[in-house]
Amino acid sequence: MLEQLVHNGVLVADRPPARGLVLRIRGALRTLEAKQEEMALAWAKKHGTPYVEDPVFVQNFMLDFSQALGLEEPLSLEEVDFEPAIAVVAAERAAREELSKEERKALAAERKVEREALREQYGYATVNGARVPLANYVVEPSGIFMGRGEHPLRGRWKEGSRESDITLNLSPDAPRPPGDWQEIVWQPESLWVARWRDALSGKLKYVWLSDTAPIKQEREREKFDQAHELQAALGRVRAQIARDLAAADPKQRMIATACYLIDALCLRVGDEKDEDEADTVGATTLRPEHVNLGPDGVAEFKFLGKDSVLWHKRLELPEMVRQNLAVLIENARPTNSIKEGHPSLDLPQIFPDISSRDVNAYLGEILPGLTAKVFRTHHATITVQESLCSSGVTAEHPEHKKWEAASLANLAAAQLCNHTKKESGSWPRSRRRYQEREQKAKERLEKYRRQVQECRQELQELQQEAEQEQTGAPTADKQEKLRALYDKRIERAQKRLQKARERQERAGLALGKIQAQANIAAQKRTWNLGTSLKSYIDPRVYHHWGQEVDYDVIECYYPQALRSRFSWAREDKEP
Repeated sequence: MLEQLVHNGVLVADRPPARGLVLRIRGALRTLEAKQEEMALAWAKKHGTPYVEDPVFVQNFMLDFSQALGLEEPLSLEEVDFEPAIAVVAAERAAREELSKEERKALAAERKVEREALREQYGYATVNGARVPLANYVVEPSGIFMGRGEHPLRGRWKEGSRESDITLNLSPDAPRPPGDWQEIVWQPESLWVARWRDALSGKLKYVWLSDTAPIKQEREREKFDQAHELQAALGRVRAQIARDLAAADPKQRMIATACYLIDALCLRVGDEKDEDEADTVGATTLRPEHVNLGPDGVAEFKFLGKDSVLWHKRLELPEMVRQNLAVLIENARPTNSIKEGHPSLDLPQIFPDISSRDVNAYLGEILPGLTAKVFRTHHATITVQESLCSSGVTAEHPEHKKWEAASLANLAAAQLCNHTKKESGSWPRSRRRYQEREQKAKERLEKYRRQVQECRQELQELQQEAEQEQTGAPTADKQEKLRALYDKRIERAQKRLQKARERQERAGLALGKIQAQANIAAQKRTWNLGTSLKSYIDPRVYHHWGQEVDYDVIECYYPQALRSRFSWAREDKEP
């Protein structure tokens, strides 16, 4: 609960001033107003990209551009000559490219000073007496909506919010920031600083406190504690779900069936999706075409999940789950308004009468605080823990082996949660670079192995020569002089051998590091490891494993952006 929240509002960018751009539209020249010009230049920046070849993208943009021009009949792309706008964009790009190195450096320094000044003004809040950064403080400006996947709204014009659209969350003791804000409220139970309704989707957008804010970190810790509590109560939770699969109440059976799938397949609940996602689904928004019940009791699930990622898994179902799904598929129908905001509402749904609210309310009755997302957090964390424990890595292993074990555990969690991504077009080139680096490393290692052999041979020959010379010496005095002479030569040879061994050891470690990097790069090329690391894996599991194997996982494996976010994991006891 917040006791104090003081800040200066958020940064709302001004609309670029009109420059008097003139376009030929339906054969007539027309000088554009500021918003019309902004739209035309935004379109020109997409010139030469696949977007302008996408008929849905083109149609959506031209519809909004026509409305901005005040035309009742929508324009076709052929009716507008965008060449003047394209020329402006090209000229600005050329001007940037012609800048000298010194000019680029000066401009970069200028922009940095401006950014720091804006960050100082808008990027911090006083929370319960402490100064903490904000996660973001810039309101998204107007622009063409890109979306993810085959989003039906791609190409639409997304108008940026003005101060008059924005509500600020401020404690009663906070001065009112200058500006024409829509409303000032005080919600001490919330961690948002500002909010507004997205002009295109109608959904609320927020500015939050930074992940490093103590109160935010406490919420983060509580989230992972809930997953730990689920581990202790998992048997009881699953037993209740199993009982409710055969409940007399049809809705109860429906919720229990959805919960079984969420648990068994590590699915998202389904109707908690972002406005920039296409027709993506989860457990409660499955449709009949997404599930194929085989005669052998194995069900095949195939659909687009979050971020339009293909979800394709097979699962052997208990008989009661299979029966419930068969009935639900047969009686599928369009959903009611409870899931408003989803595309394809008019298509038959397997779970038409339930939403995330129903699922989370049901789970919360079994175990207070339990939600559908906690299952994914729990399962991902346990998967990482099991992977680390089975890695066989100890404190004696080199650092790259520990990094590789941490990466493989992260990969296992990403695969469990189906965090796939498209293979980068640059992967073949990256693979060749890894192969080249590995070959060079092998050659260096072989070179130093030969040096070790040569130095060892040299030392052995010196020792034998010294023994022979001393044995053949006529007097004790002569033997003593020969011993002193050979001791110096042998000592130098031993030092050369030691240095050669050190070079060989370093070369061996370098080769192992390259091989570990190449192995992980090859395995994760179609998997996004960042999402599970950021949102689903309890960092304490990594930290405490790292303590056991003498490896600072938070510092050495986590990216910079997450080190501060999970700094609390170093202080917490093992979950």
